[in-house]
Amino acid sequence: MGSTLERPGELSRIAAALDAAGQGNGRVVVIEGEAGIGKTRLVGEARALAKQRGFVRMQAIGDELESALAWGVVRQMVERSIARYAGEVRAAILAGPAGRALDALDKATPNAGDAEVARTMHALWWVAVDLASPRPLLISVDDAQWSDLPSLRFLSYLSKRVADLPIALVVATRPPSDRLGPLAELTVSRHVERLLPRPLSREAIGTLTAEHLASAPHPAVGTGEAPAEKVVDAVLEASGGNPFLAESLLDELSVLHRSVTDPATADAVRGLASSAVSRTTLARLSPDALALASAVAILGARADLWAAGSIAGLADAPLSAAIDGLVAANVVTTSSAQVSFLHPVIRESVRSMLGPIEKAALHARAAETLSAAGAPAARVAAHLIHTPADSSAQTVEVLCEAAASSAAAGDTATAISYLTRALEGAPGNSSLQGQLGLTLLRGGDAPQARHHLLAAAAASAVPERAALLAAAATATSLIDGPLAAANELVHTLADWPGPPFAPDRLTLEARLGILRSYLPTERKKASEHLRRFADLPGETPDERTLLALLAQRGRYEVSPAADVRRTAERALRHGALFKDSAGHSDTLVGWLLAMMSLVAADGVTLAREEIAGARDWVRRHGSPIEFAMVANVADFVAWRCGDLPAVEADADGVLAAVEPEDLTPQVVALRATAVHFGGYAALERGDVAAAQALLADFETQCQDAPRVIAMMWLHELRARIALEQDHPAAALEHAYRLRDEMAAAELDPLAVPWRTPAAWALLRLGSEEEARQLAADQLELARRWGAASDLGTALRLTAKVDVGQGARRVATLAEAVAVLEKSPAQLELAKALVELGEALRVVGRRTEAREALARGGELAAVCGSAVIRQRAAEALQALGDRPRTLISTGQDSLTASERRVAGLAVSGRTNRDIAHELFVSPKTVENHLGRIYVKLGITGRRELARALT
Repeated sequence: MGSTLERPGELSRIAAALDAAGQGNGRVVVIEGEAGIGKTRLVGEARALAKQRGFVRMQAIGDELESALAWGVVRQMVERSIARYAGEVRAAILAGPAGRALDALDKATPNAGDAEVARTMHALWWVAVDLASPRPLLISVDDAQWSDLPSLRFLSYLSKRVADLPIALVVATRPPSDRLGPLAELTVSRHVERLLPRPLSREAIGTLTAEHLASAPHPAVGTGEAPAEKVVDAVLEASGGNPFLAESLLDELSVLHRSVTDPATADAVRGLASSAVSRTTLARLSPDALALASAVAILGARADLWAAGSIAGLADAPLSAAIDGLVAANVVTTSSAQVSFLHPVIRESVRSMLGPIEKAALHARAAETLSAAGAPAARVAAHLIHTPADSSAQTVEVLCEAAASSAAAGDTATAISYLTRALEGAPGNSSLQGQLGLTLLRGGDAPQARHHLLAAAAASAVPERAALLAAAATATSLIDGPLAAANELVHTLADWPGPPFAPDRLTLEARLGILRSYLPTERKKASEHLRRFADLPGETPDERTLLALLAQRGRYEVSPAADVRRTAERALRHGALFKDSAGHSDTLVGWLLAMMSLVAADGVTLAREEIAGARDWVRRHGSPIEFAMVANVADFVAWRCGDLPAVEADADGVLAAVEPEDLTPQVVALRATAVHFGGYAALERGDVAAAQALLADFETQCQDAPRVIAMMWLHELRARIALEQDHPAAALEHAYRLRDEMAAAELDPLAVPWRTPAAWALLRLGSEEEARQLAADQLELARRWGAASDLGTALRLTAKVDVGQGARRVATLAEAVAVLEKSPAQLELAKALVELGEALRVVGRRTEAREALARGGELAAVCGSAVIRQRAAEALQALGDRPRTLISTGQDSLTASERRVAGLAVSGRTNRDIAHELFVSPKTVENHLGRIYVKLGITGRRELARALT
């Protein structure tokens, strides 16, 4: 059943999408419309067109009942693709991408955080990439409105990442009911071509009626005449131009032996009413056939014939007769002992005929049948949820297991419904109530979460109680703000039994510390609170969290850098803090705090070891978000050390890995940080336009994004760009905006010195005294802090604003060089050397000037700063020297990202390996290598190692 009348436009756009995907330019097509409008037929045509073009094809159909089965649609796609194979062929398929897809779903853990779910999404994306590597891939999903939430999220995730892959994604759905959910996001995405099939015109209904007349099985219908105009009008009116309903009406006329050539048949059409056609068809079924249809409707799409027969109380001959009757009546189709309704409208008609008691009884029988057959808990629970509450241990166990499966996939709504039903059957189970509270908290229902968590805590032993109360405090923070939650924990801790550093108490202390870190008004209390834990060894996750918070607090309060570095080292504990946090992007923030504090205190050697371990873990297990978080920290290290190619490569990597389509606060922060570092590197290369472009792209993409602290740092980039363009007033305005926003948040880290661009701007504006005061303030803070990198930088600034004081400037810059020699800040050292050389030339110490300039220029070249290298060369020329020419090679034309890809290629990694490591698509790597070969004048990989030597 189904017509493509008046659908040439839709078919043409589907064909064009497939052709584009076949060329490696992925496309996403969403077919949206009411039931019966022809979506299923268009999906079928898409599959037929894909088959003609040699595509690999995967398909799935959403089902109302199965919408509660986590990853159900994704599993269906994979399992359908291998169902027809057996033996060695099946084993070989399972050893490839299909098996990896199922493995990724099986590895999802209960109570998985957002990062775990993201990791599963990324693993599935790679499966799609691999499936599309030998031949283009079509993924089609019909009735997506009934897809489970995790699968919908994956479809949305995939839709944003197919542009450079040979993948076509075709999704058919009714209009989304949830305008904020992943299905709505998919249908309105700018990546998607949206098809909206219109109702058939009168002309098309006339053609459809004539086709039925020509193929009529009964001579009373097929008279050879044309359909009566009144009948065509009546069919159009009754169906509203809906193809399925129109065909159903015409089929019913055939069954009733009513001729469409007889104008009187028009009254019969109006009497039928399109909504009653399926009911009329069902009314003619035998009792056994109707019972089987009811069982199939309860079981959902692709019901197992034997299970349906068991639920209906049929076996052997009666079951065979019943299924034959359903097939003959065009109610169902069968394939390999699976039964599906011919159209969702028919299934909905069957379900609507069932009363609530009858429906509940059928669901109970379905749960019993599936459980006896060893079906997964999630499939059994999908029926139990529609039955009266049951206190049996088996029912509670099944519901809890199904809830864990849903939670692991990120579908908290379904998990909550299962746990709520389980708790109804076991009202005194505090462990179950605590689990419900935690799931409610993750699902965003803070008030209910707090109620259940406190109730569970009251009935739990001390260790469990601490964790539940810590979670309850998070719920309070969401309801009444972090201050109320912090006060709640203060009162709880005041009455907490046991020693002050007992593990259960430290769980609460760590949560209190995290809450206070969000509260500028609590800064003093936070410092006093955290100082009590300064001597913790860092042996447990909570101890490490407290130490990380203490390190952050020391950095912001400009405590001695050596103390902050030691605290951060204990927090990190040789990779233990990262292992605590791995897989949970929310708690990974603790690792970030410790790392930023460590690097700010010049502890870059240990920081590099931590990053190497973190990158190795992310390469094997991580998600794009985790890759970006680690890359941002690596960027901070590279920036601190002045390794501009690494700064730019990591910044580019972050921007490529986390797309601007998903603008969560976390993504905005990651992208803002990458833009800050990438823009800095571009300015040091002398490419102001590139820095402006990075900033402009971010501002366009994130203009409606939530505000995050990392966006503050971009004021410094704006100030530096303004200085490069000789707009000191604008630069001063940007620097002061950074100062004011940081003051509002009670932040003033030396690593983002607003005073430096402000002092430069004031100097150009003629406000020398104000500039000197800012430089003096910066130097005083740097001496108090004590990190060599910051002290050397502050001394450079002091010398810059010390206008007209030649001898004093030389002394200050000499001190800066001496300090920076002991630091990891090699680019800052290069700048100090060049500025010292310039100052020495002014006071007539030409020999010393040459030495400083030559060394500064060479160091700048190593760091990748064309600006400082050129400045050194010009200063040497002013001395009458001809500085050594640095020979420009093909390598110099490579971007930072291209150099990183080239290096990985030379090491023997395949394109797929490189893509996997950098969290980009293989096509992106292929494009990078293509540009690399052109720039280096080579033809392929075999010449790459020689060209880079």
